[in-house]
Amino acid sequence: MAQTHSIRATELTKLVPVRTLNDLDWLVKESEILTGEPGREFVVLGADRPAYHVKLDIAGYQIQRVDDDTSPAPMHSTAPDLVRHTLGNALACGLLYTAALH
Repeated sequence: MAQTHSIRATELTKLVPVRTLNDLDWLVKESEILTGEPGREFVVLGADRPAYHVKLDIAGYQIQRVDDDTSPAPMHSTAPDLVRHTLGNALACGLLYTAALH
């Protein structure tokens, strides 16, 4: 999760928008294949730009806020339940982004 601090400071022009659940799944898998590490970091655009680490599992998603030391253990969410999470809301509003992999 070393990318966390840099993703919050990354300029919008260097971020990749996440528009659909298929995008979210693809971007997590892409990162896992290219980096060999599970999951990927995402940022919600807004005043405080919260950052999340998302992993895929057989039941859906494991989501953990990574820029908050008081953050609890990862939350588990199915795709339909994701709409009740900040990440799902950001996705629906077009505010979810991730850093491009080089």
